[in-house]
Amino acid sequence: MWKLTGLLLVTTVLGVGASAGWQHGWDTTAVMTFADYNSDKLLTDAQARFVAAKYRVVSLEKCTGFASNVKTEDAIYGTAQQLKKINPDVKIFFYLATDQQGISCYGANAEFMAHPEWWLKDDHGNVLMHANNPLMDCTNPAARAWWQSIPMKGDGNGTYHGTPVSELIDGVLADSGGFERYGAGNISVARLEALQDAKFSMLGELQATLTAANGGMVMANGISMYGGANADPRHPGGNNIQVLDFTNAIMNEHTAVFECVNSANASFNVETVSRDLDTILAAAHMANGTKVVFVQTWPGLYTNTQFTPSAKGPAKVYPPVANGGAPSPQNNAEWRDALRANFGFAHALFLSIAEANTYWFYGGYWYPSTTGIVACPEDPTSCPAPPEWYPDLTRSLGAPLGPRTLVSPYVWSREFEHATVHLDLNRPNASAVTFKPTAEPAGSTSVV
Repeated sequence: MWKLTGLLLVTTVLGVGASAGWQHGWDTTAVMTFADYNSDKLLTDAQARFVAAKYRVVSLEKCTGFASNVKTEDAIYGTAQQLKKINPDVKIFFYLATDQQGISCYGANAEFMAHPEWWLKDDHGNVLMHANNPLMDCTNPAARAWWQSIPMKGDGNGTYHGTPVSELIDGVLADSGGFERYGAGNISVARLEALQDAKFSMLGELQATLTAANGGMVMANGISMYGGANADPRHPGGNNIQVLDFTNAIMNEHTAVFECVNSANASFNVETVSRDLDTILAAAHMANGTKVVFVQTWPGLYTNTQFTPSAKGPAKVYPPVANGGAPSPQNNAEWRDALRANFGFAHALFLSIAEANTYWFYGGYWYPSTTGIVACPEDPTSCPAPPEWYPDLTRSLGAPLGPRTLVSPYVWSREFEHATVHLDLNRPNASAVTFKPTAEPAGSTSVV
């Protein structure tokens, strides 16, 4: 039997949940928006004003600041200061992967590389890698303590340039927050389960730290619809929402893309998407609705991640045109059109399941800020962000008049005070948010 050394399984966050400060209103969809991105160059003042105005929650990803020769930690803290100076209410998440994605961009990497005893090895003693970095062994207490310390460390004393980090960082996006089959079959199932338990304990310990510091969140990534070998064998069909026994937030990254798409006929795997939406709602209702759920949506039926032309060939993200797929965008102008064309479906999908504790990501075709998440005010044509942004975000929405209603297989409707939502997984282009005649732009009630 594989045994954990020095591991205290943390369950004390169960039921603590989110404070009222993480509940949004219903004036417009704009008050529900979040962004998850990295900006390899530090934001200009104009870009910072855009981000602070358009998003209520911002997650700053790995390698932010890389092209400006700034370590990720400093770039995140500095950007948090920049955004909160403009909009003190914006909430900032510090991205930190449990599997060391992008760790070479962090100042903390030097300490990790100096401790080979923290590195994960398979059952034959071989070090396991993510890209060019060793993976971390979460069953090692010192390694867990190192990882947990990174987001709130600041300059080393819990402050950043004199500002308490607890005033800058409202949460941590913990990527790879689910079950992982490390080692390509060279780690026993018992060890994999022990690693998973250790990871959840680590996330729970960090959640307790953030709760005490400022009521902050650990956002685990997250909900998974892959199942099979990718799922924890102890929780079949659970889609990883059991992580919410340890964290107060979760993200659904692959909403209506990848495993949710049938490439052979360019359609949704409608049952997978339907179960995904059910899982999002189940997560939102956990602990009496005190958890927080972040829903990422994308412009189209993604099956690949070759987003721009390269030596490999043209960009390829959608199912083949021969199978009925849309042509994959090849440049900023075409991506701008795709972002506009797919907004209606993404908007309808989110609002069909929106609760006061759910937030919505749309606005880019992938994670670099230049993919449409952040506009380019100085040169609007240099990135795919629509210069008009998305006008429906600021139209009066009003509170939901009830939950979604199934009107036919994989088709739902939902009524809001000032809008009707129609979501059709069989015919995505028929999905829409239709505003009632009184639903004019909400002006001062919107964060945009």
